[in-house]
Amino acid sequence: MEDNHPKIKPSHRSELVQEYYFSRKLKEVDSLRKAGADIINLGIGSPDMPPSDDVLTVLREAATAPENHGYQSYNGIPELRHAFADWYIRYYGVKLDYLTEILPLIGSKEGVMHITMAFVNPGESVLVPDPGYPTYSSVSKLVGANVRSYSLSEERQWLPDFEKLENEGLEGVKLMWVNYPHMPTGASATKE
Repeated sequence: MEDNHPKIKPSHRSELVQEYYFSRKLKEVDSLRKAGADIINLGIGSPDMPPSDDVLTVLREAATAPENHGYQSYNGIPELRHAFADWYIRYYGVKLDYLTEILPLIGSKEGVMHITMAFVNPGESVLVPDPGYPTYSSVSKLVGANVRSYSLSEERQWLPDFEKLENEGLEGVKLMWVNYPHMPTGASATKE
């Protein structure tokens, strides 16, 4: 007890959570800047300039419209989902049903968490790219999965070696994370 108030203990799973990679990296950058280093931020997508005046005007107008107040729908407006479907067909030749196969999210972490929670049970394995998005490992550990890293290399253009993975055995693997353009290298995958 501290100050006559019982301390609420966090769950055991929270012991698996580490400080987010980008949080640590931003502290390191801040420290270097304070020491006088001139750092160019090529970080996690934060804009370095404000939106144009035209954009700000439209945002102000939209903020005053009564129909724009309240909670959003849980699956996004149909026009947005339809635009996503059009984008996928145009750039990837992939046809998606905007009514049933597209779900806008507030960010990738939300999607990674929900997909992992929906499909992976404790003790099952998740294949995670190395290098790769740190959230894949963090969420997998949080749900009690076994994290199996698979190596990506510049020699292979940052693409998985599927034959090697099959030879190592895929028993117990429930999910494999693959993302392109690849994070953090920016490499693109071929259709093959």
